[in-house]
Amino acid sequence: MRYLHTRNLMVAVSGLALMTGAAHAAEPAAAPADTSASQVEELLVTAQKREQKTVDVPLALTAYSGAFLDKLGVQEFEELGQFVPGFDVQNQSPNNPGFVMRGITSDSGEATNEPRVSVYQDGVSVSKSRGSYTELFDLERVEVAKGPQSTLYGRGALIGAVNVIQAKAKHTQDWSAKVEGGNYGYWLAEGMINMPITDSLAIRLSGRAKQRDGYVKNLLGGEDFNSTDTKAVRLAINYAPGDRFKLDVLYNYEIDKPSGTSFKSLSYAPTNPTTGAVIGDLGRNSGAALTTVDGFENGQKLGLNRRLWSLTSLASYKISDSLTLNSTSAYRYFSGEEVFDPDGFSLPMFTFAEDAEGKSASQEFRLNYDNGGKITAFGGLSYFWEDGSQRVPLLINEKVTYLFLTGQLARPNGLSMTTINALPGLSVFPSNHLEEYTNYGKTNSYDAFADVTVHATDKLELAAGLRYTYDDKQSGYKAVLNGPSIVGGSSATAGVRGLLVQSTLNNAAQYKSFTDSGVTYRAVARYAVTDNANVYASVSTGRRPKVLSGSNSKPGAAATFREIPAEKVTSYEAGAKGEFLERRLVLEGSVYHYEYTNFQTSVRDANGLVTSTNAGSAKSTGFEGQATYQPTADVSLFATYGYSHARFAVGLFDGNHFRLSPDHSVSVGANLSTTIAGGRLTFLPTYTWQSEQFFDNNNDIASLQSTTGTIKDTVQDERQKAFGLANLRLTYQPEGRNVTFGAFVNNVFDEKYIKDAGNTGDAFGIATFIAGEPRFYGLSVSIRH
Repeated sequence: MRYLHTRNLMVAVSGLALMTGAAHAAEPAAAPADTSASQVEELLVTAQKREQKTVDVPLALTAYSGAFLDKLGVQEFEELGQFVPGFDVQNQSPNNPGFVMRGITSDSGEATNEPRVSVYQDGVSVSKSRGSYTELFDLERVEVAKGPQSTLYGRGALIGAVNVIQAKAKHTQDWSAKVEGGNYGYWLAEGMINMPITDSLAIRLSGRAKQRDGYVKNLLGGEDFNSTDTKAVRLAINYAPGDRFKLDVLYNYEIDKPSGTSFKSLSYAPTNPTTGAVIGDLGRNSGAALTTVDGFENGQKLGLNRRLWSLTSLASYKISDSLTLNSTSAYRYFSGEEVFDPDGFSLPMFTFAEDAEGKSASQEFRLNYDNGGKITAFGGLSYFWEDGSQRVPLLINEKVTYLFLTGQLARPNGLSMTTINALPGLSVFPSNHLEEYTNYGKTNSYDAFADVTVHATDKLELAAGLRYTYDDKQSGYKAVLNGPSIVGGSSATAGVRGLLVQSTLNNAAQYKSFTDSGVTYRAVARYAVTDNANVYASVSTGRRPKVLSGSNSKPGAAATFREIPAEKVTSYEAGAKGEFLERRLVLEGSVYHYEYTNFQTSVRDANGLVTSTNAGSAKSTGFEGQATYQPTADVSLFATYGYSHARFAVGLFDGNHFRLSPDHSVSVGANLSTTIAGGRLTFLPTYTWQSEQFFDNNNDIASLQSTTGTIKDTVQDERQKAFGLANLRLTYQPEGRNVTFGAFVNNVFDEKYIKDAGNTGDAFGIATFIAGEPRFYGLSVSIRH
């Protein structure tokens, strides 16, 4: 089967290469005097640490300017992923995103884990997923580089990198403002001002505030679930006293306080916890009845309280006409606590929280060489430091838990707390049993890297890169209880036991230090078929450092640490890119094949806790293509397609689909403009579609699920069937005015879909489901001067 997939995909990219030659041959001999108004936007990118046109970069790269993303209405990574082939983003909350690149998901919140797909801000790795989901506004561009990119980007780019480049301060005066309003109480206010202070100094300040009520009704009253509440500020300072030296200082600050995530159970109908009366249905997208417990986590309500900030310094000094020294310095901090109801129904069986915190600092020195001749190169050294923790308190009502595990909670309606508290024989079970575990991770990492491109002939370009990484790391684990768990088996003879967590020795943290090192490389050949079209082929490797995962299964014992070997991937890729018809048509396509060893994944153990494990080998084969066609100044068409055949090869999940990885994804859109009523009217419809996807590597197969108690989950319903979303945007700008009026509708047909399924409740046979966004619509006014 692998041969057939690879053969068919090679035929596809070969066809694209032939098409590039045919399109070139069909171009008219003489160009019009001025075609710029009807050309596809030309974007310069820095994926290879130097400015290049995207068509000249020999890797699968999708890049969008900030202006184009504004036209699409893209405000978040989740929306960006719909328009990037081979890339998808799942947003349960800003604290719990999943970045998926070519079938590989990076979403672990454990402080000991390394990302596979890392988000970068101006080349600085965000690293941990809990601090990576940020607002997309006031941007120069976004570059999404697919495939192992550790030689170019460094740690965290095992299978790809998302580099967000924010707008820098410029030496011109400029300002803009925008307001939006819509259904579900939506409003947005956004502004930017750019000012030169002196001939060598300029500043830029921008901000965004955004709120939307929750779209899943809270059947118990209060704030509805899955709301938006974000405020973000950016400050940029540019200092350029001459031609040789340039300094950009960037400060980012963001706070997020959305309401609780709607982890809804389809096993128990929503009820009033006091009376037991049914107040809702078992629909995946309908209202939910979720609760927390008074006093839990200092009384924080269901939802997230997250804060993050970063300070970055980008400096460059031109030593000579061919040598430039670049320095990138950064410090980042994030903290976020999220309280959630993991069982998905109103009875307070489980109430959990996640309190994550991390701080990191990095320094890179890079020397670039480019004399305009046959060789361009860069090399350098970098240092990365990180200190993080993830604390998970679990509050358990053991009366409800005992009835659930013994099958005495009737389905689908359950019982009321009034009835439960009156039942004889339950007084021995505590109502507020607390178990808590914390994992810690510290990293000191040192990198040395070099990359050389040789222009062997006028048409042939060869490139090779190498990176060596040495990690000095420490993992820690601690678990504490507030008393015995009767359901967990505590007794005079068995001692104090927990239900899900066992306390560590002296309720203290234990640590273990270790080192890890490895080499990654890339080798690339690019051949220019014409001045505007080329083909390329590459082989590259990626490496995810080994992990020490702490846990404890014996009450009062020292923590044990299990080593998960380093995950390695080898990637083979071939592609073609071209600009045709006087750059009115741009085509790109690539095929790839990956092979993994020691694939690191997460599973739920017998206690229902998530732990890291080695799932063996895995393989992924796919195709990605994108096209933009602008026949006239008033018409622009764009489309993307991604195919990913990502499967486990041997081991725990042999033959299974990778989680959050649809085999097919498509996006199409048009930007249509006309002059009418003394102004410019623009209509922008888009449609995105994806095939079926699973939400867990076990593919919801009963034999692979770890379930406890009397309820067993044997129905394969934790998946999302193929679905599509249609969006419409309309803008009108009066002639000679700098104001623009707009209207938008997202999810025009109100498609019912889910973002996730399974979650913590799945370990107990009561999977929970998170609804996707319904139809949103609104109006906007923006002004730019």
